[in-house]
Amino acid sequence: MNFTSSKKRGALIGVVLSVCIFWSSVSVYAQNKPVDQADVETEMEKPSPDAATYETLGAILETVDTLEQELDGLKMKLPEATTEEQKQSIKEKINQVTDQKEGLVNDFEKITTGVDLSSMAGEPKKSFDIKEEIQDLLTPIIQELKNVTKTPRAVEKLRRDVQFYEERLETIRQSLENIRNLLRGAKRSDVRRKLEEMEQRWSNRERQIQNQLTVANYQLEEKTKNKTTLVESSRNFVRIFFKSRGRNLILSIAAFIGVFFMMRLGYRLILMLQKEKTPESKTFYTRLLNVGYYFLTFLMSFGAFMGVLYISGDWLLLSLAIIFLLGLVWTAKEGLPRFWEQIKFMLNLGTVKENQRLIYNGVPWKVVSLNLYSKLENPDLTAGKIHLPIRHLTGMVSRPSADEEPWFPTKKDDWVILSDGTHGKVVVQTPEMVMLELRGGAIKTYMTSDFLAMNPTNISVTFRIETTFGIDYAHQAECTTRIPEAMLEDIEQGLENDGHSKYLLETRVEFKTAGLSSLDYEIIAYFEGGAAPFYDILSRAVQRYAVDACNRRGWLIPFTQVTLHTAGDRNTGLNDTEA
Repeated sequence: MNFTSSKKRGALIGVVLSVCIFWSSVSVYAQNKPVDQADVETEMEKPSPDAATYETLGAILETVDTLEQELDGLKMKLPEATTEEQKQSIKEKINQVTDQKEGLVNDFEKITTGVDLSSMAGEPKKSFDIKEEIQDLLTPIIQELKNVTKTPRAVEKLRRDVQFYEERLETIRQSLENIRNLLRGAKRSDVRRKLEEMEQRWSNRERQIQNQLTVANYQLEEKTKNKTTLVESSRNFVRIFFKSRGRNLILSIAAFIGVFFMMRLGYRLILMLQKEKTPESKTFYTRLLNVGYYFLTFLMSFGAFMGVLYISGDWLLLSLAIIFLLGLVWTAKEGLPRFWEQIKFMLNLGTVKENQRLIYNGVPWKVVSLNLYSKLENPDLTAGKIHLPIRHLTGMVSRPSADEEPWFPTKKDDWVILSDGTHGKVVVQTPEMVMLELRGGAIKTYMTSDFLAMNPTNISVTFRIETTFGIDYAHQAECTTRIPEAMLEDIEQGLENDGHSKYLLETRVEFKTAGLSSLDYEIIAYFEGGAAPFYDILSRAVQRYAVDACNRRGWLIPFTQVTLHTAGDRNTGLNDTEA
């Protein structure tokens, strides 16, 4: 009693300590929230601006001035247009130049501030939209993937921009070369003036593209010169991960494990208080409590996992956890019939019930307990205990077992005869195999299911030997009186002389039938199980004793009469020869 009470107090103390440790870890973590990854990156030392930065900024401003002059010229030409096509063409050019100007202004602000202004666009959402809510749920995951690949994507985009500007610059220079060649040979003043205007316009385009190429080259150089090696990137990633998100993950997993074991201890404490110690004492309500425990344990453990992530404000891991939970719910919906069958098994309401007999892999088993991992037992097998997932019992049927019904046809050291004629002693029998020791020491192994399929005959308790022996018709007068008695006497004497009489229970010699060429007798001998190792020897010895009796008493042993008919005269039989 003292040991039981101390065990209960220990379990109760364990539950209280688990609760205290869990809530203290959560509260300490809430007071010391980890630094976000963006905050860590802002604390890193940034390079000081150099002459190339100022040169790039100056080139951008110069290009902006050029575009403004071009815009002013286009706006002055707009009222002078006489047709709608000319006006539409001028408006399209104005829009193109305006877009180029705004892009350069954004580049100027991006270089000076170090902030991408496109990320600051947008307004707060005002209405509920399920599609937008799902997008918001997936946004942290997608944003994290974008952050991981941000640098390589930016480098690749800048390389494409550089290639594009170089190709455009080459085309513009070729156009300028053609215009200047025409300008050198122009004689008319109006043609020369138009060519000079085109040269000025294309020269402005050349400077604009050149400045854009300079900006792209500068940005590409800034991206590539700070490029770290794979080892350094991995080290930085691990450091940042465990400084913020990794710590969140570890704490949430610790909360999951802590709540799980706390629920486990609490459940065991409840079972001890109710004194539910054996499977036979389980009631339906106890089984229902057992099933409800598993669901409650999962919900509370997963709730603790998500609670830590919610308190820490780690929306990426929280989104992943929610998606994982939705996946579990969807999977449970698809497998609901199978889960329901397993729940019925755990409630002892299915086709397999506790303390009944079940055939699994061709071997009978006793269902000791039904749980997520059910326990089966065969007391007649060595190491005859197995644990099976409850899903493996689906589709099986158990039945009550009679008290006198054996769980296996043999035990260790039993002698058996199989349907293939094998005669041996059982030395090992397990759920997987049965090993027989044959006369002479050889070992023969069978799979347990194959052993049972060969209908083993157990001769370890008692057995009998039956054999047929025939004598000649010359002794017909005394074949049912003196001969059976005399043969029985001689057989018993032979068994005594060979030392087998101590196992002998009964011997009988009975007239069996009058055969075609002999008078046949059935010789039957019953032995105790101690004579089982000599089964083959005794089978041969009984025939030998019968022959010795015939020799001693002058009884003739017949041989088979064969009649040969020749082809000469089938009807009269005059040429028949008998041998």
